[in-house]
Amino acid sequence: MTRSFCVAALILVVIGGTGCQTAPKEERQIWQGLKIGDVAPTARGKDREKVKFLATVRMEIRVFEVPGENVEQLADLWRQLSPKLVFMTSYNAFTGNSFRVKSGRIEAWEKIRKILTEAGAQRTATLSVAIPDNDMTDLPIVDLAAGRTIAFVGNNLASQTMTVGPGSLVLRLRAEPMPWAPGVRKIIAYPTYALPTSGAIPQLHLLARKNEVYFDSAAFAAQMGPGDLVVLGPDTYTGEQLTLGGLFFNNPQGRLFFDPAKSSPPQFKLSARIYVLICTGISD
Repeated sequence: MTRSFCVAALILVVIGGTGCQTAPKEERQIWQGLKIGDVAPTARGKDREKVKFLATVRMEIRVFEVPGENVEQLADLWRQLSPKLVFMTSYNAFTGNSFRVKSGRIEAWEKIRKILTEAGAQRTATLSVAIPDNDMTDLPIVDLAAGRTIAFVGNNLASQTMTVGPGSLVLRLRAEPMPWAPGVRKIIAYPTYALPTSGAIPQLHLLARKNEVYFDSAAFAAQMGPGDLVVLGPDTYTGEQLTLGGLFFNNPQGRLFFDPAKSSPPQFKLSARIYVLICTGISD
C-alpha cells in the first residue's frame, strides 16, 4: 500500500488533530472510546492464549543515552524528522512535560545515528517486542523502590502532583488496527506508573491495575507501518527527577562516555535517554 494512501486515510480519521510542530486548534482524545481497563495489561495464562494468533505488530526499540550537556546538540536530529503523523491530546501539555516526539522512515536512520554519535550518544539497550492488535506491552523506563510525588502538567495546562507508591514508570504501547489501511497500525503510547503485580493471584493483579496512574497529557499516537520509526526524547535537559519528564528521560546515575575522536579517557557524565521505536513488520 502506498504511503500516500496511508497519509490520506489518517487525515480522514484524525482530522482536527495536530502534530508536534504546531499547537492544535482543538484538543482531541487520541484514545477515543478506550476504557481504563483497555490500557491495562491483560492477564497471563489463558487470556494470553486467546490473543496469540491475532495480527501482530513487531517493533524494535533502541535506547540511547546522551550526555545531558549535549541534549541541545540534537536540534539536527529533530530536523531530520516530521511531526505530521504523530498526535497528542494537547501539544502545549505534551511539551510542558518536556516531551518531544517526531516520526520518520528507516531510510533516515544513518543520518539519525550519525547525529546521535556526534552528540556523544551511546546505545544502552535494544529490545524486540510483538504487540497483538488491540493489546499492549510495557517498555520499562525506571523502577522506583520507594513512593514519591511526581509533578506534571495536565491537559488543562495546570501544574499537578501525584503521589504514588513503589512501582515502575513504563511507556505502555498499544496497537490498534486501521481497517481502511491494511499493513498500518495506530500505536498509542501512554506513560504509566505501574504497581508490582502477580499474575498468579488474579485479585492482586486487578487491584494493581486499578491503582495504576496514566499520564494522558504526555501520551501520543503515531501511524506506523514497516519501516516507520518514532523518536521520543526530552525537549530540554533538566537533570532532575521530580517531574514526569525528569523521571522519564534523566539518568541521575550517569554513565561513562567515550569520545573516539579524542585521545582523552572516558568521562563520567550525567545523561539523558532517547528512545527510537521502529516498526519492523506487521502480520495481518
